Amino acid sequence: MKNMYKLLCLLLAIFVCGNVAQAQKKNEKLSVLDQQYEVQYIGVGQDGTKVFNVKTTAKDAETAIAMAKRDAVAACLFRGITASEQTKATPAIVGYEVAEENMAFFESFLALPTKKTPAGQYVRYINKTGQPQTVKEGKSYKVSLDVQVLYDELLKYMQSKGYAKKLENTAAGKYMKPILMVVPSDVYCTSMGFVQTWTDETGEKHTIPNYDIFSREDSRDLRLVIASLDDIFNKKGFEVQSLEYLLKSMKQEQDETSFMASDYNLDGEIAESPTDRIRRTAHVDYIVDLDFSVMEKGAQRYVTFDMRVVDQSSNAKELAHAHGDGKPSMSATVNTLLEEAVLNHMDGFCNKLLNHYVEMSEKGRQITVKVKRTDASEYDFNTSTFMFEDEETPLGDIIYYWLQDNTVDNNPTRTISPNILTFNQVMMPITKTGRRGAVQRMDTNDFGTMLQKYLLDKYYVQSTVYMRGPSEVWIIL
Repeated sequence: MKNMYKLLCLLLAIFVCGNVAQAQKKNEKLSVLDQQYEVQYIGVGQDGTKVFNVKTTAKDAETAIAMAKRDAVAACLFRGITASEQTKATPAIVGYEVAEENMAFFESFLALPTKKTPAGQYVRYINKTGQPQTVKEGKSYKVSLDVQVLYDELLKYMQSKGYAKKLENTAAGKYMKPILMVVPSDVYCTSMGFVQTWTDETGEKHTIPNYDIFSREDSRDLRLVIASLDDIFNKKGFEVQSLEYLLKSMKQEQDETSFMASDYNLDGEIAESPTDRIRRTAHVDYIVDLDFSVMEKGAQRYVTFDMRVVDQSSNAKELAHAHGDGKPSMSATVNTLLEEAVLNHMDGFCNKLLNHYVEMSEKGRQITVKVKRTDASEYDFNTSTFMFEDEETPLGDIIYYWLQDNTVDNNPTRTISPNILTFNQVMMPITKTGRRGAVQRMDTNDFGTMLQKYLLDKYYVQSTVYMRGPSEVWIIL
């Protein structure tokens, strides 16, 4: 009986070892979608990388290390990255159906090295690894390895092969990137004393941010931080406009309110704050308001930050928001401290903006169109009539019908007063066709100019276009 018990134990051990060996053998071979691997997301590294801890088991340590590298790339491709307290979830680069339909490609791409063949192209996207922690368990080796994946480069490669979606597949994305600008928030400017007093047309004084501060010694940290963020956004697929260089360009211009009143022979003036002027002149899709502070913890410093993008045309709807603290350091510069603080948040932040841009390419950009008349104007929105489709029609209705015919959803809302005709929820296309058939970016100035030309050509109504910002345009009669 005792011998029988020993025999059963021996058979059981052989059975278990056999199953483990088979599982290891199966895992060492490529099984693209059904492969069993253990990958834990650690965080975001520099220059578009992501860091993972991978645990694998194989017949030898060298094979286990190769499998760990492959598994980190496979997780990015097929599994995606789960959310944590510090980071947003990131979807899989390649959809399950796409992977199934192109199995031969991915088997080759993720092939493990052998004595006769080199590893697949996945190794090109391994930036670096940590020191492997290896433990021998029986005849197998269990390895724990930190792996840094060149995630952004991997994504771009899969997009170029047609296996991952990209913005360029949208109508607008084929021809242009979304443009953004990073500006210091009102809170930051006030705390640093970067403000100035502005008097409106009624004589009331306002304290507003003064962005023209980059030549000041105490703005050095801000300059470094904005430059670092500009670089990060550029690598994430945005076209970045520099606030500092925009300000240098604007210094060469005269005050715009006086410029318009004199050169366009307008009766009366249009008041505009310096902040409005910058936002109007920038010609960007998104303005990122940034607030940050350099904090001290003993002998170390760290950065706490808050940044957000608000759609000014949609009742100040927040499009993206991120905030957090960086890791303390005794020697890192302020821009390096900020980069380390924001990197874990950039994927989610940028994805929201890119998704919004894709949505705008399909549904249009929501803007406000205001048609104003000066005191000397001969036109009135209700009493001035013209022939429109064989009927005498008030000017205000003609403008409304034009907007219906030239917007995406054809249904802007309007309010009317004796001197201002306001159209909200105007869904303006973000592209236009040029004279020679080229697709071009359209901004609110372009859209307003189209309406201006229509009124002049059709009804000899002269007007002036005033672009108040990326989401508002005025037509002044």
